[in-house]
Amino acid sequence: ASFSMFDGLKIHEFLTTDHAKVKAALSSISSKNIAGRADEVEQAYWLAVDNPTLAKGASYTVGGLSELDLARLDSMQQAGRYFRALTQFAQSLRLVQGQKNILFFSAGIPSSMVNASRGVGGTVRGSGGVGGSSTSNNAGYSGNISGGSTFQVGNNELRPLQKSMLREFSASNCSLFSFDTRESAKIPALFEVDQMATKSDGKPLLGNNSLYRDDATTGMDSLKTLSKETGGKYYSNIILHEKNLDEVSTVTGTYYVLGYSVPAVADGQFHKIGITVSRKGCQVRTQPGYFNPKPYREYTDLEKDIQLFDLALNEKSEFQTPEPLPVSALTYDAGQGARVRALALIPRTIWAGLGGQTAEIVALFFDAQDSLMSLQRIAVAKADYGDKEVLFSAGTAGRPGSVKSRVILRHLETGQSAAGSMTVHCGPLNRQVLSVFTPLLLAEGGAVFPIEGVVKGAAESPAWRQLYAYDAEAFSPVVGSEPITADKVTVLLPYAAPGLGAPDLIFTANLVNSATGRSLTVPLELREAATRGPLEVQKLDISLAAVARGKYILFIHVGNKVTGQQVSGRVPLTVGR
Repeated sequence: ASFSMFDGLKIHEFLTTDHAKVKAALSSISSKNIAGRADEVEQAYWLAVDNPTLAKGASYTVGGLSELDLARLDSMQQAGRYFRALTQFAQSLRLVQGQKNILFFSAGIPSSMVNASRGVGGTVRGSGGVGGSSTSNNAGYSGNISGGSTFQVGNNELRPLQKSMLREFSASNCSLFSFDTRESAKIPALFEVDQMATKSDGKPLLGNNSLYRDDATTGMDSLKTLSKETGGKYYSNIILHEKNLDEVSTVTGTYYVLGYSVPAVADGQFHKIGITVSRKGCQVRTQPGYFNPKPYREYTDLEKDIQLFDLALNEKSEFQTPEPLPVSALTYDAGQGARVRALALIPRTIWAGLGGQTAEIVALFFDAQDSLMSLQRIAVAKADYGDKEVLFSAGTAGRPGSVKSRVILRHLETGQSAAGSMTVHCGPLNRQVLSVFTPLLLAEGGAVFPIEGVVKGAAESPAWRQLYAYDAEAFSPVVGSEPITADKVTVLLPYAAPGLGAPDLIFTANLVNSATGRSLTVPLELREAATRGPLEVQKLDISLAAVARGKYILFIHVGNKVTGQQVSGRVPLTVGR
């Protein structure tokens, strides 16, 4: 990842152990987008403050600010964007479980722009807001300080931004090893001596130590603080980067993991942790403490999104353990290409257990490479459907291979959630051969409240409810591992049979025990059939009278009597008698 004024925060490569990808990403990063150097502006600013001779001849704006003042205010605005971007980056790293070690190459933010600083002069100066003036009147400070030194109080907007950034890196278990990239971190550049430390007549302008930059005008302190507050280390000399990287490799590969139980209180408070080692000569490098989680009502929009992504990407969320949500998935092709449909059943017990009156339902679809294919989001209120159970469905275009459907229910007042997933295989349709799609199980008893996800673009035709048509007053879909207690289950089976009719086909079924792998042939009874676009849909009843309690995979086979070809559809089934 990199940050620049032009591009902001940019992710060049997702986290990977593939070193070739890492090297390719690093080689794509260059300094061509660097615009302005805050430390150079800061050094020039303080040289002008301490030596008014340097400021002679500078042009001034209508507001009485010099070009150097304006350049410094621009640097402060850049610093504000920098702190905010890194704060969001730190928050997003909560999604990565465990301890993270970050190699941080930067010149840092000059501490004189953020914190109180002293120069050589006779006035008290203050910095206003990030977008305001840097005159003394803006900060409310004026007058002289004894000893003839100039004192500046720093920027009252940048300080809390920096503090928030440090807090979020610590809360995300990140240790930053900072590499100061200033070429003059230890030795000044030759031309810098000529340009900044000498008058045009060749006479020395400053004192004997002028060859070295004032550390207050560099990013050294900000980098040191960043490393200290996160349990990392600061490296000042970039020339020794190879030696320092070897040390980082050793330090990050040699550590102790200490843990103890703490009460889970959602108050957002910080708690210090002190660690001492009795053996002499040892240094303790660790984070200063931890933060309790915040109440959900205090989450920012970004933090709410991060919690949602955490629920979406991790079966075991770092924020909370969601309630299990029954989810099923269908895959079919009704003439517009492969489609995947997620079904989620929200029982009354789940809604009552999570509390709150308003919730959002989010459906996410991931391909075989875990790339996000679709995200659908809809808000619902309990008053909309009363005490009925809710059947939510959402669909998207499929891709060859496995497709994971995940549905999340999250109450907007409390942040409590429920989530469930189902993976199906989505294969390319060959319209010249016999094909079977995912069966839909139906149980007797309706009265569920339907909610559909909203997808931009053209609607599928025929819609999934036309393809899997059933009497909603008499039946409802069996979702997830919902147990079936009846002696039979009704199934809707879509299939494509080019050039074949019902007399040319044979339908059979068997159950495979998920625990033992044993197969059991089960009788079926064909019911009515219907044509839905290019597909045929066969309704049939599967007898479960002789099936013991347990979890199974139901296979329904469709065979060509003439050629002997056979294709199959499958769906999980739980017998609960």
